[in-house]
Amino acid sequence: MPGLVINGVEEEVPTLGFPVFNYIHNPSLLLKMGHSMRARHTRRIKSIGLHNTKNIPTVVKPGFGHGTAVGERVVRWWTTNPKPAGAQLIIDWDGHVYCMADLLLHAAYHMGSMNEVSIGIEIYEDDNGAVYEGQLREAVNLVDWLCCRFQIQMQIPTVGFIEEIPRIANGGKDCYGVFGHCHNYHKKQDDPGLDIFRMLRDAGFKEFNFVTKQDLVLWRDIQKQLSVVPDGIPGTETCDALQARGFNDGLYDWVSPVAEPQDT
Repeated sequence: MPGLVINGVEEEVPTLGFPVFNYIHNPSLLLKMGHSMRARHTRRIKSIGLHNTKNIPTVVKPGFGHGTAVGERVVRWWTTNPKPAGAQLIIDWDGHVYCMADLLLHAAYHMGSMNEVSIGIEIYEDDNGAVYEGQLREAVNLVDWLCCRFQIQMQIPTVGFIEEIPRIANGGKDCYGVFGHCHNYHKKQDDPGLDIFRMLRDAGFKEFNFVTKQDLVLWRDIQKQLSVVPDGIPGTETCDALQARGFNDGLYDWVSPVAEPQDT
């Protein structure tokens, strides 16, 4: 079954309820190099950037909608639009995911200064802002899997906060987690809407005030208990130490920790 393309290899996402369509099997899905993406220079992905396709308030409908072949349509639009833009992934109304670039090797033009260290996900909505509950649930499942796969800590900005976060605007070197386009460019204040962040919070993602650097303060405390450099940045060393303590995939479980760090 086709999956997400990571370092040239297809990887299935068992948490998704529908197949993934990708550019290996359908070349028309591939983003245009130099216009919608470029080669990525790092192999450490730190964040996921969420978007909706119309940048307007979302109206959530029950269940799933019909498939719209949104992958092919949005790639055509990005390719012909003079403004460079693109994202690695998009989720259609029917829950199908389209993979339009290699998540590890390609930096899509979706989040400004965060492009180099992030994966972009578009959530399809129509001109009336319609999205579907099932579609958003698939988005949560996809984000959860990506966090585990790339060791991105499961944390989000405070739900309801839609302003630009200066740390992200400056490149986000110390920002790990899941963010919206609104947090990088405030004029996109309805992008991706609050519904997806509410669902992520309900799924166990931890809310932080990234403006006051609340995340860095808490991570320093955890790192001290793990005996790693207390810089507040949950990078590879911190993830490895968490995994050694029993945390699956090196991710801290904010809801019900399975192996609380202990003083050494």
